Amino acid sequence: MACMPTTTRTTSTDPGRTPTAARPDRADAFALVRSQSVTMPASMRAIADTVLDDPHATVDGSAADLAARADVSPATVSRFVRHLGFASYAELQRSMTRAVERGIHEHARAHQEIHAGVRVDDDVATVIAKITEDVRAVMTDTRAALDPDDLARVAEAIEHARRVVLYGVGASGLVARDLHLKLERIGIASSIADDPHNALTLASVVGGEDVVVLVSHSGTTTEVLEVARQAVARGAAVAAITGHRDTALTRDADEVLLGVAGAESDLRPAAMGSRMSQLAIVDALFVVVAQRTEARSRPLLARSRDAVRTHHRN
Repeated sequence: MACMPTTTRTTSTDPGRTPTAARPDRADAFALVRSQSVTMPASMRAIADTVLDDPHATVDGSAADLAARADVSPATVSRFVRHLGFASYAELQRSMTRAVERGIHEHARAHQEIHAGVRVDDDVATVIAKITEDVRAVMTDTRAALDPDDLARVAEAIEHARRVVLYGVGASGLVARDLHLKLERIGIASSIADDPHNALTLASVVGGEDVVVLVSHSGTTTEVLEVARQAVARGAAVAAITGHRDTALTRDADEVLLGVAGAESDLRPAAMGSRMSQLAIVDALFVVVAQRTEARSRPLLARSRDAVRTHHRN
């Protein structure tokens, strides 16, 4: 069976639902704060800025202290904590304490300041430095945001699925296709939708033994949401690869693989950073699936390499 039974899907009419379980063991909470603050409402973003500006005060103070320093209500702090995936302020605080002890927090604000984006008057060396630094930070933040247990459950579902259906729009569609090609190489039956009508058609014929993987950084793309709802109606397991924790897509999904976006500028849209994060998630997911199916995957990977070997010139 392809179902992912450890989570309970809720309808998108439930605005308060946190799609993934709280993770009090995070040791890099400041990267999580930084990566998720981009999509937060202004009031919660003020809390994120306050946390990053003075990590020690957050570690040592109470939730009420943080609310006062950020000039927001205690209820907003509670929403901030849930948005990050923690069950309570105490759990977030413990995670931040471990980060401070490891010195991770010292880089949090510096990273945010470095990634101001590429300017039109930057020289080539500066462009290279900013782009590569942003890629490094995106990978670090993706590691902080992505939950290993969530990834393991999606991999298990894919391993046992009758068929995997993948869909994304624009840059996210390229990520979906990358996973499709990878799964085909290890014998996982996979279909990729090329347009919204094709995606809806595929979603209309899935069932309880199938997995639908949807890629959308925003989690609000209309075409992707329509496919998600069609898949839910047909009883398929739905996994979302996205950059936002609480959206219509995550509320329809059984599992959420959370990524992040990179620095944005006029010359470099955030979609570039989000695609790198998504591709890292896809690579990790593929490797775990290949590990779980190693007896079958290893010879298939060898055969696929041999099949194209003659098309490479020495």
